[in-house]
Amino acid sequence: MEIGFYLYTMLVMIVCIAAGTISLSAYFVSRKRSHLSAVAFFLFYFLDLALIFQNEYLGQNTNFPLDAFYGIDHPALKIAFSLGTIESLWLIVCDYVDERRRLLLAGPAVAFTLACAGIVLLLPEGPWRQYLFYSMRQVFLLWSLGYALFRYRTASTPIEKARLRRQRPLFAITLALTLCIIVEDTFMMLIWTPDPSQASMLPLYISERNFSENFLMLAFAFFSLREAAGALRMRFKEPPASENPTVRQHIDDLLPAYSARNGLTAREREILALVLEGKDNQNIASDLMLALGTVKAHVHNILRKTDQESRQALMQDFWKE
Repeated sequence: MEIGFYLYTMLVMIVCIAAGTISLSAYFVSRKRSHLSAVAFFLFYFLDLALIFQNEYLGQNTNFPLDAFYGIDHPALKIAFSLGTIESLWLIVCDYVDERRRLLLAGPAVAFTLACAGIVLLLPEGPWRQYLFYSMRQVFLLWSLGYALFRYRTASTPIEKARLRRQRPLFAITLALTLCIIVEDTFMMLIWTPDPSQASMLPLYISERNFSENFLMLAFAFFSLREAAGALRMRFKEPPASENPTVRQHIDDLLPAYSARNGLTAREREILALVLEGKDNQNIASDLMLALGTVKAHVHNILRKTDQESRQALMQDFWKE
């Protein structure tokens, strides 16, 4: 059993790392804030899992008293990690529906923090305290879903409704798994009572773990990876072409190796750099004070040497470096 829970937890944590890393890559190429919020979501969820993993590791080969089943270890850290996780999701929802009001962006997070802190400080330790503490996450999720549904119902144009309707699969999966989380928490914390006469580590492994919540995270990872892949694929199809000095620096970094590999001359390398900046033959001729026919001949030779059929294909091939 121990090895099974170990591998399961490691798998979920690896998915968090992979999804967060790819979302960060998508942010760098698209600058969409939702990708950055996705990075924060996976980071905080990873930290939350790491805290559970630490408790399981330290609790091995020790007695696990029944009273500890209803305890909340490191409540301040759990509130912080939970806040980071669900607030990141809320910011993704707000970004998608173009919500920019600061009160709505931060208000639910403040209410969540106060509610969790109040439960920890005011209620005695026991099943109801634990249940209410962890249920605040589901309350926040249901609030996010309810607000998204409200924005869909009140959308002023068919175009906006159609755009929001595209997220129906994610909405349905999130709602279904959130209800599963509530059912699982209700059973594990309010109905099921571990048998203290049986020497089992099972209560330790499920005292703070919710499998439906893990599945919900995996669903978010799938949709985030799909969205990030779309952004990265778009960048591949439409490589950067601008006067941006950062882009020019990237071109200068990659150009020597690319030119050497394809046997380009110094003049062809110079012209290729301008092609990658998005300039047409006429502008290249003006910049280098060459005849238009000469530039066309050089561009033709570059395409032949790199075995590319068009400028667009040439740019894609270059930015694969």
